[in-house]
Amino acid sequence: MDWLLSIVRIAGVSFPVASSLVQLQTEIDSKKLIERVRKLEDPISFLHEDIPELSRLIYGQIRSTDSPKIAFDSEIYSKFRRPLAALEKLGCIKGSHAIGAMYVGGFWLSDPTFVMYMCALEEDKRRMESLIDLVDKCPEGQWLKGSKIKEQIDVPMPVIAAVFEIYERKGFGLCSKEVGATMYMGQA
Repeated sequence: MDWLLSIVRIAGVSFPVASSLVQLQTEIDSKKLIERVRKLEDPISFLHEDIPELSRLIYGQIRSTDSPKIAFDSEIYSKFRRPLAALEKLGCIKGSHAIGAMYVGGFWLSDPTFVMYMCALEEDKRRMESLIDLVDKCPEGQWLKGSKIKEQIDVPMPVIAAVFEIYERKGFGLCSKEVGATMYMGQA
C-alpha cells in the first residue's frame, strides 16, 4: 500500500483519482503526526490503554486514605496487571512481589510526576493552581507545612509531597528529611 501511495504522490494532481488519494494520504499522515505528538505530551497514558482508568482508581485511594501506599483487592490487580507492570517498569510505582501475589501489601507511589498526572485527571484545577502558586511563591528561608496546606487547600498529602519534591528537584527549595514530616523550605 505504501508503494501505491508513493506513486500517487509522484503523479500528484495530474490524474483525477490521484488527487483524492493524495488528500487521503495527507489526512492519514496528519492523524499519525497528531497521535505521535499526543504520545509526547502524555507519555503515561500511552503506556497502556487502561492507564487512565487505573490512575483514577489509584487517585481515589489517595484521596480516601491520604497515603502514598495503595492497596487493592486481588481482582483489581488481576484486571490491571499489565498497566501496573508498565507503571512499575517506568518507576511510577514500587511494590513487593511474591510467587502467587502481584503486590504483597500493596504498592507505593514513587514518582511525583505520576502523582501530577493523576491530579490532571482527577483533582480540581483551582486547588492545584492554589497549591502550585503557594509553593512557587515560597519566600527564601520560609518553611511550608504540608498539614497546614492540606487544611487550606484540601488536597491529599501525597499530592503536596509530590509538588514539594518536584520543586526540590528543580533546585528551588528543600524538602524536610524528618520522618513523617511533609515540609518545604524555599531557597530560590
